[in-house]
Amino acid sequence: RMPSDVIAQFPWSNGCQGLKSCICPRETICADDTLSMIFLTIARSSAWFDYPLYMLLFLSKARNLTNFLQKTMLKCWINFTDFHKVHALFGIIVGLESTCHGFFHILRWARRNDDIKLLWTHPTGITGLICVIIYPLIVLPMSVPYLKQKISFEWRKGLHYLSILWGTCLMYHAPQRIYWMIGVPLAIYLLDRVFGMFYK
Repeated sequence: RMPSDVIAQFPWSNGCQGLKSCICPRETICADDTLSMIFLTIARSSAWFDYPLYMLLFLSKARNLTNFLQKTMLKCWINFTDFHKVHALFGIIVGLESTCHGFFHILRWARRNDDIKLLWTHPTGITGLICVIIYPLIVLPMSVPYLKQKISFEWRKGLHYLSILWGTCLMYHAPQRIYWMIGVPLAIYLLDRVFGMFYK
């Protein structure tokens, strides 16, 4: 949190509205009134909760790596053979949490000046919007029984590979740490896939 007079110096805010201090370090996460701060807290908490799940979604599908780890001493503590259930559960949780995250950011932007334009003018908004659009295509066909019956496995699997685009968008969605937090597991997953193609 920063004092209102400091925030008023930023080009994206006129200072805190009815508060002595608020959160407004950059344009995309500026919350300068009480309701915006509540929405921002919900949106960011849902993302922070999901960070470990994002990483495990990719690592759980690095099959060559998990097969190797199952042959090590680590198998005494972690059952690497049952990672599909982990992947499926975390996918559903991330789907719900990501929807919550996107909803509260969009709600916050829609009620604050012209911030809704950030959805199509700022890298954070563009990557977030792409994620919001493609995530249902990744999750729903694999988790909703009706869709599993109506859509062939090949189509569902093909849509599931949109997760590579989703992961890439996440890397550029927020500054600093998320690039590596998502980039390293995504790279491990992709290298594992390439390894599997040549060394089966």
